[in-house]
Order: sequence, then structure tokens, then C-alpha cells
Amino acid sequence: MATRPNAINVPAPEPGSYNKDRPAGKLLQAQALHLREALIKHLEDLAAVLSIDLRSLKTEGDVSSYVHRATVILHLRGAKPPRK
Repeated sequence: MATRPNAINVPAPEPGSYNKDRPAGKLLQAQALHLREALIKHLEDLAAVLSIDLRSLKTEGDVSSYVHRATVILHLRGAKPPRK
């Protein structure tokens, strides 16, 4: 499997160690909470970029800043490993 920078490879669970019907422990619930907070941050970043009126972008610097902010969000959401 190809790795990306900053990607964390998570090994598959041992056979029999995962039970989808077992109640989640406090650690898993806390991890879900942290993921939700990270997603909310991304939503806030996305809303901030989408609120920019494109007609207000008058200079190359304005457009460059907008493209940079949008690209950062897109790379975080959908970066795929390079094709071989």
C-alpha cells in the first residue's frame, strides 16, 4: 500500500477482536467526539471560503489567496495516493 505524507496506516484488527455489536467503550466514544470536533472545524473553514464573494476578488493576490484556502480544504478531504 502506498503511503501519503502525514498518512497513518492502521492495521486490520485481529480476527475475532472486533465485534460490531459490542457496546463502545469510553475511549472509542472520546475518539468519535474528537473526530466530530475536527469535522466541525473543517465545516467552519469551508463556510468561510464559500462566504467569499467571488466578485470581490480583484487582484491576482486576492485570487491566489482564495485558491490557496480552497485547495487546502480540498486536499484535506480527498487526497488520493499518486498513480503508479
